[in-house]
Amino acid sequence: MKHHSYSSGVAFIFEGETEQIFYERLLSHFSGKHPEFSYTNTFDDVVNDFISVSTSADNSVIIRMNSVKTITQVTHSADWFNYNCKKVYPGVKWTIFLCYDTDSHLADISKFHEGDWLTLRRKLTGRNIEIIDLAARAMIEDLLLYDMKGICTYLGATQQIIPRKGSGKNTLKQFFREYGKTYHEGERALDLIWCLDIDRIIQCSEIQLNLVGERCFPLS
Repeated sequence: MKHHSYSSGVAFIFEGETEQIFYERLLSHFSGKHPEFSYTNTFDDVVNDFISVSTSADNSVIIRMNSVKTITQVTHSADWFNYNCKKVYPGVKWTIFLCYDTDSHLADISKFHEGDWLTLRRKLTGRNIEIIDLAARAMIEDLLLYDMKGICTYLGATQQIIPRKGSGKNTLKQFFREYGKTYHEGERALDLIWCLDIDRIIQCSEIQLNLVGERCFPLS
């Protein structure tokens, strides 16, 4: 089957499902800021999976996503990219976003260039491939906490400040518990994430989230 001719490709490799939900929300946010692009999700019979495509008069960008779910499986993401992205869309220039948590504000980022992560990077290296790290300086929940007001509104809380209780994940769990609710990760965090002020998170985040918009909705 002949593929559509894409001007570029973007592949996301996520450490977990919560990260994927967040970046799907981020893509929707950037799509809304670029009315000159159409942003669609469609099933591709060749890769037997859903793909996303952003299209303007000058660009057509294919967007693929893969969640490793467990860190021990991270090196398999290279096989996913090589066989389900690079091989089936030959000639496309790819940007690969590695989206992961450092688990601690004090974590040494260099460890994500060693061991399995180094193996992954080596397998991904090639012509027409750019690798960009989007590393949350702790947990993905720490990114969500940049919009405390949105979280409080979601819970129906009158207060606007959420007291820190250790990690971002633990902070959310304890705060949700105060209102008789349970914080869930992955797909079950979707409603919460879609309630948040993404512009505020982009502004406050130490991660260069705007790069996602620049690569997925290129202006030239």
